[in-house]
Amino acid sequence: MITVIGAANVDITASPLGRYVPCDSNPSRVEIGFGGVGRNIAHNLCLMGEQVRLFTVFGDDSIALTLRDDCRRVGMTIDPILEVAGARSNYFICVNDHNGEMQAGAADMELMSHLTPEMVATHITGINASDAVVADCNVSEAVLQYLVEHCTAPLYIDATSAAKAMKIKPLLAISRHSPLIVKVNQAEAVALSGIKSGVEAVARWFVQQGVSRIYITMGARGVYCSDGELSVALPAQPVSVVNTTGAGDAFMAGVVHAEQSGAKMQDACALGIKAAALALQSPLAVNPCINLLNIKQ
Repeated sequence: MITVIGAANVDITASPLGRYVPCDSNPSRVEIGFGGVGRNIAHNLCLMGEQVRLFTVFGDDSIALTLRDDCRRVGMTIDPILEVAGARSNYFICVNDHNGEMQAGAADMELMSHLTPEMVATHITGINASDAVVADCNVSEAVLQYLVEHCTAPLYIDATSAAKAMKIKPLLAISRHSPLIVKVNQAEAVALSGIKSGVEAVARWFVQQGVSRIYITMGARGVYCSDGELSVALPAQPVSVVNTTGAGDAFMAGVVHAEQSGAKMQDACALGIKAAALALQSPLAVNPCINLLNIKQ
């Protein structure tokens, strides 16, 4: 069982039908679906055959029940069900350009403030019974700190965004009971380390802070990963990009699945890259065609 602690969102994605024109109304195709970094990672893990428990909070607006039911439909266990009376669901709005690259994003994540360390503490025994725990930085710094201090299962943290990644920095000084594995993109890595050039130096900084394994995604330039003894740069797979939203989440799920299956770091990274390549080819945050057979082809 893998426990994922993070956000479940309603996603609204607009992709222009022609060339994207800034500061103008672009004729577009609009997709409405379900996302959130935590939920996307959990969904991808389910598609990879893992048993997954999603630990999140739901609002009680009209769409919250549909969102919760969809999580169950794709195979997640929701335990416990944490519903906040009078609260709206999380929303993420994304505007892509004609190449599928996000040009603007807006995240309304107020609901996540209701996920508290006290809630997590109530269920820490069950969380620690997991084979691995994955957290996104949509949860508060206090929740992340509690997990770092009390989680005995391998703990994976997804930085989520450059601003939210800063929640990770204070955690690096905390004594830990289990391995800490961090996934960041280049902007998040720079924000955390303060090192603006040289991915090797950035990765070395993370390892020096006690991170067991660091995965730095670099878009079309691939991924750089390091555990302090081995450092590897792997290329991205060339694909026709439809939508970049969710690719990092698929990568993270691939890494977690592979490592929990006994794969070495570089092999886990390679599987994550293949999962991300499939994600890039779908207009949805999670490509329903993701499975181990398709990933390994």
